[in-house]
Amino acid sequence: MTEIEKKRGFHYGYLIVACCCIFSATSVSLAFGCAGVFYTPVSEAIGVSRGVFVISFTCMSLTAGIGVKIMTPFVEKYSLKLAVTALLLLQSGCYFAQAQFTDVWMFYITGALLGVVVSLTQSIVATVAITRWFKTNTSFFIGFSSSMAGVSGIIINPIAGKVMELYGWEVAYMMYGAIILLLAIPFAVFVFKDFPEDKGLEPYSGKNRNFEEENDRSNRQNEISIEYRDAVRSKAFFAVTGAISCFVCTCCFVPYVASYASSLGMSITFAASLAGAAQIGSLIGKNTIGFAADRNPIFLVTLGPFVPLIGLIILLVSGGRSVPLLCIGIVLVGSIYAASTVGSPLVVIEVFGMKNFMKIYGSICVFTSLAGAAVSPLMGMIVDLCGGSFNVILAISAAMCAASIVLGLYAFKEGKKMKKILMKAEYSELSEKIFERV
Repeated sequence: MTEIEKKRGFHYGYLIVACCCIFSATSVSLAFGCAGVFYTPVSEAIGVSRGVFVISFTCMSLTAGIGVKIMTPFVEKYSLKLAVTALLLLQSGCYFAQAQFTDVWMFYITGALLGVVVSLTQSIVATVAITRWFKTNTSFFIGFSSSMAGVSGIIINPIAGKVMELYGWEVAYMMYGAIILLLAIPFAVFVFKDFPEDKGLEPYSGKNRNFEEENDRSNRQNEISIEYRDAVRSKAFFAVTGAISCFVCTCCFVPYVASYASSLGMSITFAASLAGAAQIGSLIGKNTIGFAADRNPIFLVTLGPFVPLIGLIILLVSGGRSVPLLCIGIVLVGSIYAASTVGSPLVVIEVFGMKNFMKIYGSICVFTSLAGAAVSPLMGMIVDLCGGSFNVILAISAAMCAASIVLGLYAFKEGKKMKKILMKAEYSELSEKIFERV
């Protein structure tokens, strides 16, 4: 802690964490965890199948990957604050517009625009802002802020379901637009800052000496970074891309939770509440994985996908016949968001280092967004072909969780190997320079 921090007794970095929490609880939650409640009522209202309507989510996934590639250099060169504010205004406008839509193609357009928004708000904003403002416990703060999407999902999903029953889905979309406009945008404009220097501060270094020592070791390790051109040609790159793609594809099931509950004969209110239960898993998982990753990064690719795998197995075995098991299974499955939103950027940092993180992560997101874009509507189509049964989807999702564990462990192994080779090369080069001077 600096002298300035001691005098003020409070570091502004905590308000940056609060901003990240708000962005997650509004922008990210409404776009992902709270989107599924619209699938059945809107598709029925405009006269299309769920699979056709969910193509709007596919459009969002596609532009999200491209958006990361575009927004990354913009954020590095210009202002993260400016980018966040503009994108939140765009998101609010999209929701107000969707309340007036009557044709499915209109949702495809706003879906594409929302993809650009969440390309920044889902992972990049918290990862970049928190690593700028904190030197310790960055994984925990990233996980904590991201978990607020689960908190708001628990609250918003049942409210949105009730609003639909009483007033229709159009009013629910207007409610979403108002949440962004009245809550997220004021924080982006008046509270959020790009750098500690903007407030005359240094990054918060923490009070606990043990944490500082652990963080110093972590920072030294992350200073050993793989160059971008070497990273994208490596086996580790393809393994990380495969693991994160599996995370993303499994996440595509979560927006279907409400429809899954409806297929079991549940009411729309209970179905919406069950979608909220998935957010409980997201909430617990993000905090847990962030805390665990600060102590051992291997949990990112083991604990992250293993918990939702257990949940999917419970759903398959129980067949939805037991309401308690159904709720437990959905909560566990919801934790896949922890692996995807919190784990994905941290896995990239752990394998390749921090120096070229944004460039490497942007390239990976192009591939993972294509995977998510393909799988999301495919799930809806498979459900329609199976007469409304979700068993095939559950089995595929379970297989992807298992595959992500294998690929993730292999990526960690290859990443360590690459860093050791780089360290030896740097040591050899340093030795030669010293020998030449002698």
